Amino acid sequence: MRFEYFCETLTPPQNTSNNPIDDSRERCIEIGSEHSDSLKQSNPSSPWLIVWAGISITLPILLLYIYSCKPEAFSFAGVELKQILGNQDIDAMLATLDEPETPINTTQTASISDTANSSIAQDSTLPFLYHTGGVFTFPAYELPVFADTTKHRIILIGDSESGGLRYPLNDYCLANGHKLVLSVEWYSATVFNFGRSDTIDKIIARFKPTYIFLVFGLNELYARDLKARKIAANLLAKKLRNIPYAWIGPANWDEDYGINRVFKSSADSGSFFLTRNLTLTRAGDGRHPDIQGYRIWMDSVANWLQTSAKYKMAMKPPRKRGRPFRSSIITLNAAKYRGY
Repeated sequence: MRFEYFCETLTPPQNTSNNPIDDSRERCIEIGSEHSDSLKQSNPSSPWLIVWAGISITLPILLLYIYSCKPEAFSFAGVELKQILGNQDIDAMLATLDEPETPINTTQTASISDTANSSIAQDSTLPFLYHTGGVFTFPAYELPVFADTTKHRIILIGDSESGGLRYPLNDYCLANGHKLVLSVEWYSATVFNFGRSDTIDKIIARFKPTYIFLVFGLNELYARDLKARKIAANLLAKKLRNIPYAWIGPANWDEDYGINRVFKSSADSGSFFLTRNLTLTRAGDGRHPDIQGYRIWMDSVANWLQTSAKYKMAMKPPRKRGRPFRSSIITLNAAKYRGY
């Protein structure tokens, strides 16, 4: 359209050729070329413009990332710039959230509100989770005076990793006279599910264990909201008061962002087992141990329970492996039932 415009307004030059139409066409092409060149000069598409745009976007992000990796925080006019990676002084945070120990009477009863809008199918095997009638009160029971040779009633509670650990734990229980009365495998669960809900309270009231194994943390290795999880871990620790327990950290191959330190700080001194340093063989999914890995894991926990754990118990190596598992199993899914 631009060519036609210039051709229409152009005063035709004197034609020295025998073909006036061709001469007019050549003149139009020349004017069109000149107009195109002027547009290129007025709107240059230099590659430096693209480079500058990339730098203007990348440089601020890089500076924020570098700032987040530094332990110091930047403050201006009383306003602190929050670090995007959540870098924090974990020890200071844990110290401020730890509450002083207060003795609790073992004969005291506790009232727990029922979980609302439970989405678990109500079957006859889990009646204690669906208590109706206002307030759920679980009866207190007296624990025996423990020794290393005490024969325990054990319950295992955890996430999907507990589902693999229960089989070697079953072998150890049968070899040492303990009874594994229940295994609770709560898929995709985190400390929020275990700490905030009353599910653990009801399970303790129903099965009356004398020793509890806790195995979870796989789903929160990369969690950075450590303050909220510390509060939930403290709530869980309160549920376990006066009952011996082993709080077993997750089997993580990648470095976590502090969740193991949070769990250790909430557990009783000497009752947390750090799994992270173990060398365990992996299953095909790359996240869980395989059968051999679970056995190595349980062997390490058993040795710790007999030597340095706060709540020691008899855990001699079993002569037979892979014994039949006949204990009760409760399987939950946090995607359908979060418990609170």
